[in-house]
Amino acid sequence: MSKEKDYLKFQLRRKITGLFKNFFFLLEDLNLEDEKYQKLRKRVLDYGNDAIREIEEDINKFDIHIWNLNFCFLLKQ
Repeated sequence: MSKEKDYLKFQLRRKITGLFKNFFFLLEDLNLEDEKYQKLRKRVLDYGNDAIREIEEDINKFDIHIWNLNFCFLLKQ
């Protein structure tokens, strides 16, 4: 696997994990009973992990390469 794909997957996992945490904070603000909280927490984790897997499957379908391009601009003086 390419370094570019690994980097992209890492960044997407990191962002989706951040969403998990934010959803957990929202759930905590609702002051739910523990049983209800645990059920919703599991659902957030399941949906998030499913999203990560689906995104990674889609990324694997592409060849991803990052080119470093140097542009030289000539300024009229």
